[in-house]
Amino acid sequence: MPLSSSTPRSNWGWLVALVLILGLCVCCVSQAAGQGTKERDKVEKLSPAEREWLEKKFKALRDLPPEEQQRVRKNLRRWMQLPEEKRAQLRKRWQEWQQLSPEKRQRLTQLRETLRRLPPEERQRFREAWRRGSPEERQRLLEDLRNRHEAGAERPPPGETR
Repeated sequence: MPLSSSTPRSNWGWLVALVLILGLCVCCVSQAAGQGTKERDKVEKLSPAEREWLEKKFKALRDLPPEEQQRVRKNLRRWMQLPEEKRAQLRKRWQEWQQLSPEKRQRLTQLRETLRRLPPEERQRFREAWRRGSPEERQRLLEDLRNRHEAGAERPPPGETR
């Protein structure tokens, strides 16, 4: 589920966290205010630290420019429409990502960016080769991609001159 391509990469993780927080706000706080005691009980059961954290994140959302708030709300709607299994899978991946070292995350981000720069046909060929490949072939594919990234850093992207 890619977020808007206009969102800077450095804000991607923050935006995902904010979407999850907004979801908690919408699910717990808004419903509790409008739908009776069951939901209110959920909010009341939050610890003071959890409430403070939630209020702080909700205030951060309110402080965003209207365009960012709209983007967060749109992503929240998309998130809420996902089946629970998919949301659980994405939460698990997000936790795994957070546990990676900063160096590993940077390498993976660079590889993802290199893949995105490939023409669609080449990207498809890479995916097919990856699926069919043995561990050794996959390692070679990764090395090729890394070399391509390093070479790409030295030459300008298509349509841009130095």
